[in-house]
Amino acid sequence: MERRSQLSVVLNNAPGELAKLCDALKASSVNILAMSIQNAKDSVKELYKIREKTRRRIALAESYKGILKDSSDYSLIRLLVDKPGEAEKALLNANHFVDVEPVLVFRLVNRPGMLGEVVRRFGGARINIDYIYGSAMEDAKESIFVLHIAEEDLEKIGSSFDEL
Repeated sequence: MERRSQLSVVLNNAPGELAKLCDALKASSVNILAMSIQNAKDSVKELYKIREKTRRRIALAESYKGILKDSSDYSLIRLLVDKPGEAEKALLNANHFVDVEPVLVFRLVNRPGMLGEVVRRFGGARINIDYIYGSAMEDAKESIFVLHIAEEDLEKIGSSFDEL
């Protein structure tokens, strides 16, 4: 496990915008190691469905419709890159909104159950995982996962996580 910096970028949800982001990174010789793209509109829809299923929806459907309309113009891109400082500078120069936050990066043996072993330790330490993304090719020996937890929980990470 290692602590790294992740960049979160808000993009217009339109054809060619992701290519522009990639071009800005390429121009600064920044390599993308992992990426997650989330359409803001889809996130709001899922939240609405979840809150309805759990009977915790307190806002009227009309309120969600307004948020859906506003959010349909944007996507959130989360990036793990080899040179976060250069990437942030390049993206800011390309007029993107950029946020940098700490994440944990795991390289795991690519076999069933490995991710479960890791996240079980977080649960045992009472650390909530906000989100996780990662991948591996089917025949790859390793997989990579990027995990986000609250900054105050980063301080709880101790020696029991060192061998990850």
